Amino acid sequence: MSKAALKLIPVALLALCIHTPGAFAQAAPSARSAPSLTERLHANAVASFRQGRFPEAYGRFIALADGGHAPAAEMALWMYLQGPSVFGKEWDSSQEQLTAWATLAGQPAPTMVARIYRRGMTPVASLNR
Repeated sequence: MSKAALKLIPVALLALCIHTPGAFAQAAPSARSAPSLTERLHANAVASFRQGRFPEAYGRFIALADGGHAPAAEMALWMYLQGPSVFGKEWDSSQEQLTAWATLAGQPAPTMVARIYRRGMTPVASLNR
């Protein structure tokens, strides 16, 4: 191989390196559609939950669940069922909401049970503390 050919090898490698990243480039993010309003609202509810703003998150989840959003219905149902043990409070809902959420989430519908407090005992959420 001649000295002139050896001098061209670094130039050829440099040219290949410059064009190589373009060969592995992916499609622009605009190829995907923007998230829908429901997806953004669900993401906001999840963000509220992750930040520990549980009443706010529950309100957002039930609004979406009442609108027919299955992932939100599953989360609202879970929060309702785990309320006293995980969050230290009982969440408000109706039997109709629970049944609709369970149907959306593909789970059996829970039955609301009335709480009876003995005389002299007050519920945890009493205003007279």
